[in-house]
Amino acid sequence: MKKFLVFVLVFLLGAGAGAAGLIFGDPSLLSHAPKPVVEALPYNPLTAVSVTESGIESNLGSSGHYVSFNVEFDVALAALTSQGGSKAGAEGGSGTGSPVLDARIRNDLINLARSTPYHEFTASGGLSTFKTQVRTVLESIFGPNTIGPIYFSSLMTQ
Repeated sequence: MKKFLVFVLVFLLGAGAGAAGLIFGDPSLLSHAPKPVVEALPYNPLTAVSVTESGIESNLGSSGHYVSFNVEFDVALAALTSQGGSKAGAEGGSGTGSPVLDARIRNDLINLARSTPYHEFTASGGLSTFKTQVRTVLESIFGPNTIGPIYFSSLMTQ
């Protein structure tokens, strides 16, 4: 019984120390607030940066169907840098120049694909609807009116 009480006491002290470390050491770990969005920054094609996210693959919303695509889009430079990307990194050929930002974009696009049923994707106008949804996802990351034209350089469904 004494060993059990010692174990419980050590466990509670450890859990309390861990929680205190999270709360007082780095409170941002407890908040899931995204980085600040660039507000009222219109897209300007003369200063925009081209970004390519390639190799995005996911099952579609209905079982047995799959989508693989590469998406290319232009984004306002200030919006890209405010989220941790860089012009030099984006011009390198693939991604935004920030592995964290690339992972966030890819994750959000995969979640979009998983929530899109195959019949909606392949229906008349389905690709236009999907492109509009991709724009919504990208603008939720970079801010409203910061995304230029969106292109699928490769798209395959199965």
